[in-house]
This record gives sequence, C-alpha cells and structure tokens, in this order.
Amino acid sequence: MFAGVDWIAVAVGAVLAFGVGWFWYSPKGFYPAWSASAGVQHRREDPMGAAFGSLTLGLVLYAVFVGVMVARGMTGPLILGIVAFIVMGYSNNAFKKLGATSRNIDAGSWAVSGALMLLAQWLI
Repeated sequence: MFAGVDWIAVAVGAVLAFGVGWFWYSPKGFYPAWSASAGVQHRREDPMGAAFGSLTLGLVLYAVFVGVMVARGMTGPLILGIVAFIVMGYSNNAFKKLGATSRNIDAGSWAVSGALMLLAQWLI
C-alpha cells in the first residue's frame, strides 16, 4: 500500500498543515470569531495534550492518505474523499449546534490542510 509514497512530501504536508492551523486558530487568526460562534473559550491552564496529540496524529494520517492516493495516481478520488470529509465534519459540527461561522472556519481549515498536503505531493 505504501509503495511509491513520497515520505518527505507527507512530512512537509503535515507540518505545513499544522503550522497554518496554528495560525488559523490563533488570536490573530480566526480564533476570536470561531470561539464566539462555537461558544468555546480556552484558557492557558486548560489541559490540551489530548487535543494536540490527536490533532497531530490526525494530520499525519491525513497526509499519509494524500500521499498514498497521489502515489496511486488517484487525485480525483482523493479530492472527492477530502470533500466528503469536509461535508461530514461540517454536518457533525451542525449536530453539535456550533454556529455557522465556526463550522465555516473549521471547513476552511480542513480544505486548506488538504490543499497544502496535495501541493506538497505535487511540488516536492
């Protein structure tokens, strides 16, 4: 399954997605609007280890998925899968009654992450 995967591009894509996400959800990024819409406020003393650990694992798995699909020449199905993932996440957030702004910010983050991972595969 992993034959032909460009592991450097996988790593670069995951790191880029993490870095952009760090800014995306920062106070200078979309965090104030996301937080108000989601009804969530984080404090510095909040335990965030599980959140960051699962985020990191998720981004690595996302980047590996992108790498495997690109190595197989399956960019079309990959893009379809990314869009399906975004729609399902958006729906999940709607069921949680998160505001439209937070749902849109999350969807944008997932789309940008996928685009960065795909670009890393194409350019490296």
